[in-house]
Amino acid sequence: MRIIGEDLHLMNPAVVQAVSNRDEKTILKMAQAQVDGGANCLDLNLGQNRVLGKLTPWIIETIQAHFDIPFLLSSHVLKQQRALEIHQGVATINAVTANPAELPGAMQTAAMFGANLVVLLVSPALTPTDVNGRLELAMQVMDIAEHENFPLEQLYLDPLITCRPDPASVMLSAGLPDTHTAVESIRFLGELSNRRMQTILALSQSSMCMMPGTRSAFHCQLLPLLATAGLDAIIMNCRDKPLMAVARNSPGLAQAA
Repeated sequence: MRIIGEDLHLMNPAVVQAVSNRDEKTILKMAQAQVDGGANCLDLNLGQNRVLGKLTPWIIETIQAHFDIPFLLSSHVLKQQRALEIHQGVATINAVTANPAELPGAMQTAAMFGANLVVLLVSPALTPTDVNGRLELAMQVMDIAEHENFPLEQLYLDPLITCRPDPASVMLSAGLPDTHTAVESIRFLGELSNRRMQTILALSQSSMCMMPGTRSAFHCQLLPLLATAGLDAIIMNCRDKPLMAVARNSPGLAQAA
């Protein structure tokens, strides 16, 4: 399993400040902390901010000059392609939806640069709440990939583990997400393409509705379930020492960690 460090994100004020100031020392320190924690890939997401987005290539060059590590890159690089041009190794574009009007173009750009592509299992026509809905969208993604001659091996599907859909269930569950649907989706998505397509999740998204002090413990409980189900990649806090200790002892994660 790929363990992807989540820190280089627009929602991290320290990242915004360091990028705005072109503070190479701080950027490298953040990368070092994640690599030392166990990351073998780094998520770099500066959102749709045009000013910060234009500095994405600088961050990639700065970090890859010191670390042999690939990046997950925000989908803005589909239009600002300099980041894909200078990236060393295989980049992963994170993420686009399963919208049939936009997905072919994203696949064409990813193929041009030999990049992987993350597809969120939602579309304008369907926001699934169950396993079957996710599988239906996954099959649509497979059909589009076949039409575009895009290798299934370069696709990551994100079944999206999120808060429960209605306020009553959120209160009754104390903010816990629907983990059963996520775990079963991962299991069946792996079988759908005979493990050719891969699966990915952002672990922190699972606990957005929970109290801050409870999130790490929940992540420690959820991570082994996801690994056992066959998850191929996870975006997570690699500076969370208890969580990384769980990762080192979880089937499918131990070798990566």
